[in-house]
Amino acid sequence: MENQEKVWDNIAEEWHEYKKMPPLNVVNFLKEHSGKILDIGSGSGRNLAKIKNGIMYELDFSKEMLKLAEEKSKEEKIPAEFIYSKSNKLPFEDESFDAAICVSALHCVETPKERKETVEEMYRVLKKGGEAFIGVWNHKSKRLRNSPRDKLIKWRDKGIRYYYLYEEDEVKNLFKEAGFEIIPNYNSEMMINFIVKKPVQ
Repeated sequence: MENQEKVWDNIAEEWHEYKKMPPLNVVNFLKEHSGKILDIGSGSGRNLAKIKNGIMYELDFSKEMLKLAEEKSKEEKIPAEFIYSKSNKLPFEDESFDAAICVSALHCVETPKERKETVEEMYRVLKKGGEAFIGVWNHKSKRLRNSPRDKLIKWRDKGIRYYYLYEEDEVKNLFKEAGFEIIPNYNSEMMINFIVKKPVQ
């Protein structure tokens, strides 16, 4: 398999033009939260937003994606921090964030171990009572139901992207095992969307 960091670096500019508008359910989630919000697998800043009494932290393993996110931040005058890091080793202290989003990113993590570590890290850095919006591709969607669970998708002539296709119970159990509570979901046909909460106790 191709090095995924290099693949996303190579496709960054074209992807930025392709994925500009944030999903409405993510917009609504961000409007309802304030303080420090972590965007895990932020890409080129698709979900970047002004936060009430707070700021977003855009984290990605692609430097080229982060450059585009920073450009968007300056152009739209949206204050944000930009962090180059893998999602399974977050460079933050425990309970640093009031909320988080991880949209179309967890399914790009290449191994079960790293996906589990990503969820555990999300739990670690969220404050007690903190919520996170999660979105992954749905293996049972019409488009994907006949695909292998480990799916490789070519992006024009720039590289081959990796995706892991989740079943709904499977991905929710991953978060439950890390300690999260699951809040009723907002599924679309293509996506499994749900909110998780770190218990107060």
